[in-house]
Amino acid sequence: MRIREPKTTALIFASGKMVCTGAKSEHLSKLAARKYARIVQKLGFPAKFKDFKIQNIVGSCDVKFPIRLEGLAFSHSAFSSYEPELFPGLIYERC
Repeated sequence: MRIREPKTTALIFASGKMVCTGAKSEHLSKLAARKYARIVQKLGFPAKFKDFKIQNIVGSCDVKFPIRLEGLAFSHSAFSSYEPELFPGLIYERC
């Protein structure tokens, strides 16, 4: 399901769980989830808005220069995973 404002997409599962993606802030994420719950209510289901939590936040930027992923993966092998045959991006996890 999709709504235009805030511009988001929701996956709604038979279990009653919902995953909302695409919001630009925590506030907009919660607002969108409430809107989806209200739409489901209007469709005749006994939906309730509860147990909302943020599970993942994604950030992006343009660094204005090319990054050699092979070299980055080699020099930071303890934290990175780069397998271009499976996924075109480098995964960098530093916990």
